[in-house]
Order: sequence, then structure tokens, then C-alpha cells
Amino acid sequence: MTDANIPGYLGAELVVRGRVSGEGDLTIEGSFEGELNLQGDLRVGGRGRVRAPVIARRVAVEGRLEGDVEAAEVIVREGGRLVGDVRAPRVGLEDGGALLGTVEMDVELPEFE
Repeated sequence: MTDANIPGYLGAELVVRGRVSGEGDLTIEGSFEGELNLQGDLRVGGRGRVRAPVIARRVAVEGRLEGDVEAAEVIVREGGRLVGDVRAPRVGLEDGGALLGTVEMDVELPEFE
């Protein structure tokens, strides 16, 4: 296994402010405020709190995300809260999830590898 195969993880006890970009996947269980631009997938875990505009390949929200999202796929899972506008060709909202904002699904997004 190489470092390129290990997804990023922000633990529940961590608070990070700033800008994160890169090609890998990221799971956030802690608190993040700033800007996220990923070529990979973002998962906001059940204890995760994100306040940031997000660009990613896929976004799964189980905790709370406040910010506009642009992705190929967005899903708000049970217990998840997304507050912001979403631009994605595929959007899912599970029972018990909440989305407050506009959804634009007829969009062309940059190619993700």
C-alpha cells in the first residue's frame, strides 16, 4: 500500500481552519472551516461539522455541512444536514436527512479522473 491509497481523515477531536485541496478522499469527523477542493470523495461523518464551499467528485453528508457544493454526486444521509446550494447531476436525500438550499442538476462539471 502506498501513501496515495490512504484516504485523509480529520478526527473528532480536531478543529481545522484553512484550505484543503488534493486528489485523495477525505473523511471529516471533526470541525473544518475554510475551503475544500478535492479530486476525490468527501465524507462528512456523523460527528463532522464543515463550514466551507466544497468541490469534490462525490460528497456524502452524515453530519453537518454549511456551504455550496459542486460535485458529480451528492447524498445527504439519515441525520445529515446540508445548508447551501448544490450543483450536481446526481443528488440523493435519505429519509431523516435535510437539505436547505437550491439544487441544480442539469449541469456540466469538470472531468474527475
